[in-house]
Amino acid sequence: MEINGVQLEVWLGLAAAIGALALWALKRYQQINADGKITLDEVIGTAKESEKFVDAVGREADKVDAALKARKCSVCGDTGHDKRNCPKKTE
Repeated sequence: MEINGVQLEVWLGLAAAIGALALWALKRYQQINADGKITLDEVIGTAKESEKFVDAVGREADKVDAALKARKCSVCGDTGHDKRNCPKKTE
């Protein structure tokens, strides 16, 4: 199954990466706010820890972006556009 010319598995990968980041962020927030205050050191540490999750979301977003750019036009067969904005389309 495809959504906007991109396989469902690619979209699900992006959704899973975003979900993992959101879940981690919520748990981390609850953890650092357990004592009722958040220090600058905790914020800096959290930002450093979040890099792996942000990188995972970036990789999945790149996959979606590449898949969207690789769509084939049904008029001319070239990639990067669709029939609505095909440069070879005659009306």
